[in-house]
Amino acid sequence: MNRKLIILAVILIFGIGAFILWQRQSFPVSNQQIGISQNINTERDQLLENDSDKDRSFIEGLRKREFNGGEIKIEEVLPNESNFTPYIISYTSDNLKIYAAMNIPEGIGPFPVILLNHGYYDTQTFQTGDGTNGMATILANNGYITLASDYRGHGKSEGQGGGHQPEYAIDVLNLLASVKNIEKGDANRVGMWGHSMGGETSLRTVEATDAIKALVLWAPTLGGGHSSDNSLMSNLTKNKTPISLHQGLSDTEVDPETSIILSDALKKEGKQLEYFEYEGQDHNFRNLGWDLISERTLDFYNKHLK
Repeated sequence: MNRKLIILAVILIFGIGAFILWQRQSFPVSNQQIGISQNINTERDQLLENDSDKDRSFIEGLRKREFNGGEIKIEEVLPNESNFTPYIISYTSDNLKIYAAMNIPEGIGPFPVILLNHGYYDTQTFQTGDGTNGMATILANNGYITLASDYRGHGKSEGQGGGHQPEYAIDVLNLLASVKNIEKGDANRVGMWGHSMGGETSLRTVEATDAIKALVLWAPTLGGGHSSDNSLMSNLTKNKTPISLHQGLSDTEVDPETSIILSDALKKEGKQLEYFEYEGQDHNFRNLGWDLISERTLDFYNKHLK
């Protein structure tokens, strides 16, 4: 009897041990899932940090780089408007031939200059002046020289374009450095305008130079990647340019919350900022017309550049 009890006890001990071993081998999923979740969170945090580092590195590179400017070549003189003459011009950026639109007001000058940065377009169908013609006409009629880069890879411009490329800021900075070669232009009175992706390009540009005296942003994007919004905003620390920010609340292409977040971030950094919201206006501010937004834009430039 005792022998049978001993055998049963041994069998029971071995059984319990075997069961524990089997559980460990067969059910590691929960531990693995926790590990995977932790890894995903770690990788996401790392991506955010990497994106921020990339933007910081890119912007720091722009600050260190010399943009000496060069010849602005007139490619075509377009039919005269009542108060200005429009041109298609070209200039050099990173050894690429870049096309741009230019309007020169009638009169002796010198005139203040506004650089206009367009939003996203299909690079193959893009034509010089797309996305900027409307505001450029208003500004030129009010005594401003306007310049609007096509950016690399857009239309006839050389290079690779498409998407939200930080390198567009290089093309804008090279155009900015060439303003001194415009006979009627005043290189000491330069403003900038950016819509949508052009707003993103503008923000990178003003981080690299003190030459922009007034910046107007219409419904700006803040990056094309999953975390670029955060990374770009975290690097908006150097510019001291007064900013006028405008956002349509019926915008379905750029979440209006983006401009609210940007506004808060700029205020936190102590930037000079005015912020306007437009009930019922879409991404292009066409729903209710441009009367109010263009008037505010022009007033802002007149205040800082005239």
